[in-house]
Amino acid sequence: MTVATTLRLEAVRFVAFDCRLARLGGGRLTRAALGTYLEIDRGIEDVTRTPAMASSCVTRCVGVPGLGAGLRPAIAFDLTPLGEGVEAIDIVEVRPIPLSDASAALMRRRLAWLGGSRHSREACRRLLRDEDAVLGWRRTVWCSVASLRVARARVRLRPVVFDRAAVESRALQWAYVNDGAVEHWAFA
Repeated sequence: MTVATTLRLEAVRFVAFDCRLARLGGGRLTRAALGTYLEIDRGIEDVTRTPAMASSCVTRCVGVPGLGAGLRPAIAFDLTPLGEGVEAIDIVEVRPIPLSDASAALMRRRLAWLGGSRHSREACRRLLRDEDAVLGWRRTVWCSVASLRVARARVRLRPVVFDRAAVESRALQWAYVNDGAVEHWAFA
């Protein structure tokens, strides 16, 4: 991903941030002690207008906080915020999932003789009626070993010890924009 714009986000009021993020396209959100940052490959005019409609205060900045020495990566399996007192750099890569891929995955039969579940059919209807959308996300938490021990009590984390390529090669997990999971993670 080539980064054209880096913005610092502050929530003024929580209103459909995930939906606006899905309309922007792919990007990377970074949450550190100093705040939440959005790196995106679009121009400043396109980007500032869309989060502003989601009631976020947007400030252009030079870059995100860097990874310090002694920080270890860990893979997170959900978007639960780390909580207070955990010093970490929390990175979530976000990409909208196309309607064709999302509806095909929802309507795929797990077993040939079983029909799809009612939940899958209802989710697919919401997608087709443009009432919802799907965001694909991949989360990596960079923190010290001591902070990792504290964070694992709250969030499902798996430290990356030997396979450093596992951080970038993981499959995207899905979140529905109406659930507001990315917004909750970014501004909690």
